[in-house]
Amino acid sequence: SDVYEAVSAYREALKVFTREQFPQVWAITHNHLGIALSEQATRSEGAEAVRLLNEVVGACREALKVYTREQFPQDWAATQNNLGNALSDQAGRSEGAEAVRLLNEAVSAYREALKVYTEEHLAHYHGVVAGNLQQVEKRLQQLQVRVR
Repeated sequence: SDVYEAVSAYREALKVFTREQFPQVWAITHNHLGIALSEQATRSEGAEAVRLLNEVVGACREALKVYTREQFPQDWAATQNNLGNALSDQAGRSEGAEAVRLLNEAVSAYREALKVYTEEHLAHYHGVVAGNLQQVEKRLQQLQVRVR
């Protein structure tokens, strides 16, 4: 399917576009790789989905090495949101303390994104990320009640 071809194409691109020579292309390629892997994970089950989501988190963290808040605030915020989504998805495939840990990391990522996506600037994105944050905080409350 298209998503598998996309993942393969992004991996090939990363062999050519190195962080040293093409930092922005490298970062955006990691971002797109993460999105494609995330799509692949939604179509997968069990251990395969978990493996793919680990890769999504890794791809986001790689992109954030180039996308700093200072230099690329909007790309940084978008990647923080993607990271939050991936961590939230990972939590959905985890249990107990591990799920709580992942949801807390997702909360942190969403809060980071909201430092750029304010209601005054970029209100649409603020709404999307604030909604993601609310959902994760609700899940976290429900889980923590069960874990205690």
